[in-house]
Amino acid sequence: MLFRIVAAVLFSTAGGIAGLSFSERLKNELELCRNIREMLMSSAMLIRCRAVDVYALSSELRQNRQLFRLTFLNEIPESYNQNDDFHEIWRNAVNSQKNLPYDEKKLLCDFGEILGRSDIDGQLVAIDALEETAVILEKKRSETYSRKGKLYRSVGMLFGVMVGILVI
Repeated sequence: MLFRIVAAVLFSTAGGIAGLSFSERLKNELELCRNIREMLMSSAMLIRCRAVDVYALSSELRQNRQLFRLTFLNEIPESYNQNDDFHEIWRNAVNSQKNLPYDEKKLLCDFGEILGRSDIDGQLVAIDALEETAVILEKKRSETYSRKGKLYRSVGMLFGVMVGILVI
């Protein structure tokens, strides 16, 4: 009987942990989206105020500690090499970060494509449009997290308790 009670407690705990894990994944997606929006705002400020080129921008973004979730930034070059295509490197770096959802990858790839392609005003207009998209995406992720996060935590715990009761 003691074995069954211990097994029931373990199943309940495992269900709760599984629910927390799924909920945490949604929270991480929301935080990534916030980091992307912060990166877009920082980039616009750097381009507007200091007229930085793509390599100086890469260097500044790498040094920004608030963007630690955007690990692809570490793969972006900080200096010019005539054999490298910056936009291709950016796209490959974004695609190499595994924890980015599709919408965020597309947004980041679009951002990489506009960098250095036009004058400062053209880049700023494009970045503003991407910021609006990021705000919409962040609202969507926030709603999903608040709605489904609670659901995952509750269902995980209930499923674990249900299995625990079946064991007893």
